Amino acid sequence: MERIVDAREVETGTRVSASQEPSTRERRAMLHLSNVSHAVNHFQNQMMTMLYPYIMADLGMTYTAVGILSAICSVLSSICQGAYGFLTPFFSRCKLLGFGNLGIALGTLMSGLAGSYPMLIVARGVASIGSSAQHPVGYSILSSYFPTKRGAVMALNTSVSNVGTLVATPLATALLLVLSWRQIFFVVTVASVVMGLIYFFFRDYGMPNRAGSGRSGLVQGVASYRRVLKNRNMVLIALVFMVGGAGRDGGVNQIYFAPHLANDFGYSNLTIGILITAISIGSIVGPIFFGWLSDRFSRVRMLQVSMALSCAGTLWVAHLGPGEVMLFISLLLYSAFTSSRGTQTQAIVADAASNEDRDAAFSLYFLLGFLSQPFWVLITGFLMDNAGFATALTVLSVTYIVGIFVLGFMRDERPTAMNPAVQ
Repeated sequence: MERIVDAREVETGTRVSASQEPSTRERRAMLHLSNVSHAVNHFQNQMMTMLYPYIMADLGMTYTAVGILSAICSVLSSICQGAYGFLTPFFSRCKLLGFGNLGIALGTLMSGLAGSYPMLIVARGVASIGSSAQHPVGYSILSSYFPTKRGAVMALNTSVSNVGTLVATPLATALLLVLSWRQIFFVVTVASVVMGLIYFFFRDYGMPNRAGSGRSGLVQGVASYRRVLKNRNMVLIALVFMVGGAGRDGGVNQIYFAPHLANDFGYSNLTIGILITAISIGSIVGPIFFGWLSDRFSRVRMLQVSMALSCAGTLWVAHLGPGEVMLFISLLLYSAFTSSRGTQTQAIVADAASNEDRDAAFSLYFLLGFLSQPFWVLITGFLMDNAGFATALTVLSVTYIVGIFVLGFMRDERPTAMNPAVQ
């Protein structure tokens, strides 16, 4: 894979000096902070599943209204994710993450105060704009802090964030026993405020010098996007993320599996909760395992293997009948395979882009990848209504074959001359 060379390396003929690298202690602190803030982000998104019935009753919302709200938030977040490459030449990535978490806090607070459906749309929109920084900026800064362990670190970050998803359902259920849905929003607001304030105490390593005029910063941002768009491999890996039908946050796995288990198999709420937990566990284990492998073998080949397993797992689950034990094991493996794609593609993005262009690369990657999510959600829902669950997932299984085909046009050429100080 062609690597875009850092402008500073061209000017000096050397890598950035070790004095500009974070210490081991700073690396660990940033990893822990990013993991926890990402988990809090996922927790707040997942808890909405449990709060929606109460919100719908109080605000008079229909299922269609919930779908429209989800689509608006998804589009807002995707568009904002595509803009951070323009902001990082002017602002520290740590400060962007700090303000992003404060934005989540503001939106969450507004959600608790919302007295009507339009007000709730505005509130969740503000929260979505705030949360948009976590993926492109968060992964970019982790790749700067851990240049030789990107696959494993990004996989760990993804898996820890999925722990937030895992605990959200039981914790939100417990909180609803003692608090109203509005009070729950007020309580979780505090967590995002704390995360946001802590980010302001961290230093942004691995970024080019921001000194200069506003115009020069804008020119720098535009140039970064142009270089990324000219890199064929960057566009190809974004396409791989787009075509995978399942495995993304808030996508097919979270929306349609519970209704399938209830309507097609007639399982109780307790049984459904246990089986959905299998999906959450798989989304924690899978990224760690495949991220570890991608640091030791060809990232492209390991991604192809995981997508082939995703195809096989999707076909298996599509035609699997009732049976709690077999379903639990199958859903765990299915989720482990389908959720592993994101961390591997993100590591390839980090390898392909220089420090100067990495923010633009991640911004475009998440913009393209998540813009396709509403499409897959709508297609799956239409197929489930008209042809059934098995047909819907069979169609999704084909998307992974398309991804494997696209990967055939890529070469795995990660940077090799790494500074010993950062290993």
